[in-house]
Amino acid sequence: MKKKFDFTAEMKEAQATKSTPQNEYLEEEKRLLGINVKELAELNDNVYGLRTDLTTLVDLLGKYKLSITQDTQEQAIKFGNTVLGQFIDQIEIKCTEAEQRITQMDNRISLSHKAFYILIVILIALSSFLVCMIAANVEFLHSELIWKIIACCGFIVILGIIMVMVIIRILVM
Repeated sequence: MKKKFDFTAEMKEAQATKSTPQNEYLEEEKRLLGINVKELAELNDNVYGLRTDLTTLVDLLGKYKLSITQDTQEQAIKFGNTVLGQFIDQIEIKCTEAEQRITQMDNRISLSHKAFYILIVILIALSSFLVCMIAANVEFLHSELIWKIIACCGFIVILGIIMVMVIIRILVM
């Protein structure tokens, strides 16, 4: 007869795990993994619920029609009318001010003294240039006379503008 081997001693030894730091760490990891699995399942349920709620909300918004109450429309119209009224009042005030200034001018154009004298100098310079061109055409066009005349006209313009500036400074002081 064959002898039966007894494995009970080996089984007891295998079941009795020794308490080592490595085993304690693994047990803690196993416990934390179990908690994480439960939390993930709960989170998955929450995400599914939110997803279904969001799809129903999107479907509801697609069917929703925006309407503004009559009272809100009237308030918006009143506000717009007051803003436009204020704007029109400001425009009318500016127009009356401009009309008063125009009537005070008596069809005159206001021009500063400096601009007036500069215009006179330019007019004299252009007139002298015209006279010079007539004189230059009497002689040959490529003569030395035309260049002397152009130099004289430029000198007259520069001298006239300098004189206007000096006179205005003297009068202002």
